[in-house]
Amino acid sequence: MKSLLLSGVAAMAIAATLDADEISVLKSQLTLLSERLAVLEANEKKQAEQTQTLTDELINVQNATSFTTVDSTKTVQGLGAAASKIYYSKNPLSIGGYGELYYSNYNNGVGAGNTQDNYGDTLRFIPYIGYKFSDNIILNSEIEFEHGNVVAIEQLYVDFILDPLATIRVGHQLVPMGYVNLYHEPTLFNTVQRPDVERQLIPSTWHELGLSVYGTANDFDYTVGAYSALDMNNVVLGTPKTDKDWIRKGRVGNESDMGMDNLAIVARLDYNGINGMQIGVSGYSAKAGNAAVANKSEEGNMFMFDVHALFQHEGFKIRGLYTESRLTHADSYNLSMPEKAHGGYVNLEYNVLPFFTQTSSRLPLFFQYENYNLAALRADGSSFGTTESFTYGINYFPHEQVVLKGEYLLRHNKNGVNTAADEGIYSFGLGFIF
Repeated sequence: MKSLLLSGVAAMAIAATLDADEISVLKSQLTLLSERLAVLEANEKKQAEQTQTLTDELINVQNATSFTTVDSTKTVQGLGAAASKIYYSKNPLSIGGYGELYYSNYNNGVGAGNTQDNYGDTLRFIPYIGYKFSDNIILNSEIEFEHGNVVAIEQLYVDFILDPLATIRVGHQLVPMGYVNLYHEPTLFNTVQRPDVERQLIPSTWHELGLSVYGTANDFDYTVGAYSALDMNNVVLGTPKTDKDWIRKGRVGNESDMGMDNLAIVARLDYNGINGMQIGVSGYSAKAGNAAVANKSEEGNMFMFDVHALFQHEGFKIRGLYTESRLTHADSYNLSMPEKAHGGYVNLEYNVLPFFTQTSSRLPLFFQYENYNLAALRADGSSFGTTESFTYGINYFPHEQVVLKGEYLLRHNKNGVNTAADEGIYSFGLGFIF
């Protein structure tokens, strides 16, 4: 381009010494030079734009492969949407998680074992960290920060994916019982806290060291595995709180000082052949730990099962679960140890926002009914008594990954172990996944 300019300047200097014909030829040449100059300038501008476009596209590709956003339509069997990210991430490293915060006002009694009627809690913040060694060998982990000061590993395992029929999972993992126990991210259940049945009878979040195999065949999902078993030697009774938590207190989890004396066999089968519906059953069987009461030498056995179902169509969803537990030789651990427990719940919701506006946000109203007996029969022949609860609430999803929750729970305690027969609890919560 510089040579063309210099040529033009030189031509104009020479023009002063030329006659009319020569000047006409020179003007034609200058016109051609100007046209070539314009073309070169246009090409240079176009090349600069193309270079910037390629640079922008490269940056976008780098961002897309370095951070994977949650896709709620992509889940792995037995995992929520955020926990499934590593399985479809384009980058070997994936980071996700979820969090929950809530505030409750108790009309009667006190909340969460505290002395105050009003209770707020930064309940939990959970990061997921996953790493893909290859398409067939995947590490996934779930680290729990609870109540602002409790840290625990809820999941730490490696999947060896053989084919859709069979994946081998080795490590610390969720026990495949119940619904919320597996799908416990706060956008996947609408109550502020998890249902009582899935906190007390299926002790969510229930995670143990184990080896399992899972897969899909002909509209059926299955899981079968061996895990560290509930240990009734770890259960201390004597207060309303501990009596309610007798199954929860039996979890070994990742507390190595609690030992690992027995293995539990757990199996789960879900049918997904009808659009929008899932029907399934889970079962648990294991030794319950060495006898802890003098002159009681027989080790007990713990049996547990649940039946669960889910149906959803457009804005409507209904979910239900029923579970039973039985402990043989309960008196070998404590003379008031429960032998039987059972309970269930039904949860219905409907998204009413489409009646008012067309938006990607959601506003489901919901109702939940629970009925359970945490000790239908004790070793001494007594019963804990039935508890019945009704929960009315609303969720608002300004984004599919963020939910605001509000509810009123009316709990009728017929067991005589609480300070008040009935509890009325207003609660508000915030949940999110990423």
